[in-house]
Amino acid sequence: MNWSLSIDLFYSDDFFHKDDHLALEQGNTIIKTPSYMFISCAHSDRKRVMIYSSTFRSGFKNLKRVRLPEEAMLTNTFTLMDTSEQQVFLFLENKGQSSPFGAVYISDEGGRSFSLSLDNVIKGSAVDFERITSLDGTFIANKYSPSIMTQMMSKQSNRRF
Repeated sequence: MNWSLSIDLFYSDDFFHKDDHLALEQGNTIIKTPSYMFISCAHSDRKRVMIYSSTFRSGFKNLKRVRLPEEAMLTNTFTLMDTSEQQVFLFLENKGQSSPFGAVYISDEGGRSFSLSLDNVIKGSAVDFERITSLDGTFIANKYSPSIMTQMMSKQSNRRF
């Protein structure tokens, strides 16, 4: 997938009749929830994206680049998983588009600083990550664990039939 360097994000207070304001250069995709807004901006290589965020408290106008761990900077897309707990769960495809795995990151309250929450989360047509509505703050996810797979395969090969 190639991201465009020639798409910019504008906003207006008068339905774009007279005034429009540049909010962010190269803003390709907008994801908005009641509390947060995220924008993907094309990286100069046109394959990766940089992620910007803003909050309801700032009127969604104070867009700043999110802070991610170094390994997360290689993402070519992202998925907003949940924002219900005054924090953001963000899935990043930072292992390449052909990989069936990615990582879930969790933010601070402002949706700006992220740290790794769960690595090797399985993705197919959707990410295997779900919120349990009856238990506040509880989520489930399918995670690939090579060490467990090795143990299971070892036990299988030791069985006699």
